[in-house]
Formats: sequence, C-alpha cells, structure tokens
Amino acid sequence: MGAFCVFGVSRQVCRKRAERKIPTFCPKLEREMSPAEWGMRVAEEGDRVFAESSKQVRISPEFDAPQFCRDWIAVSPSEVRLTRLMVRGPKTGGDGKPVVRKGVPVLTWLPYDRAVTASASAWSGKKEVATA
Repeated sequence: MGAFCVFGVSRQVCRKRAERKIPTFCPKLEREMSPAEWGMRVAEEGDRVFAESSKQVRISPEFDAPQFCRDWIAVSPSEVRLTRLMVRGPKTGGDGKPVVRKGVPVLTWLPYDRAVTASASAWSGKKEVATA
C-alpha cells in the first residue's frame, strides 16, 4: 500500500463525470445521438468542467514516495491542474486526538508538508531527525 498520492483536477476525471451526465438520447432531435455526436458533446462538457472545476479529488494511484507523485504530474502537465501532494496519516477528531476504531488509528489523506511528515513519524513511533 502506498503512502502518497496526488489530489487535483484531472481532464480524465472530468470526462468520466461528463459521460455520466450527458444522455445518449437528445430530446430536441427526438432520437438517439450517434456515437460521434455523443462523444463530441461529452468532450465539450468535460473540457468545460475541467476549466471551471476547483474540486480536488484523488487523481493518481498510490505511490511509495513523493518524488513518484511529482514524476506522475510532470508526465502530462496539461491534463491536470490544482495538484496537491497528499500523504496517508492518522485522522484527528475535533479535539486534536487521533480517531481510533477497534484499537487502530483511522487513516486518511493529509496534505504533504514537513509538519504532517513529523506528525506521521511521531504516530509510527519513529524519531524525526531535525536538520538545520
């Protein structure tokens, strides 16, 4: 199981969303659209959603190290935007304490930065070495 992933807006995810939204039957024409017509409308809607959306969702598979996330983003920079590296870490409740279910901390995706890394290493019991 990987500990890192990328959240953001992806053209592929927006296209999938458009495929679910656009019907194959056109009420104006009162007929089924051809696959070419439907594909064109899906592509237009997907591009519109990609340009307007700011909702960040998980768009990459899980990786073992953050540099693999950066490499994944670099492969097709025009296909993703608003990217954010995330790391697997303990979910905290409103009081700041880790949420525990059946004796095991619940894990969630947290923004990747030094503070989260320090808290994640503290959670795992490892000592973080401070570098100046």
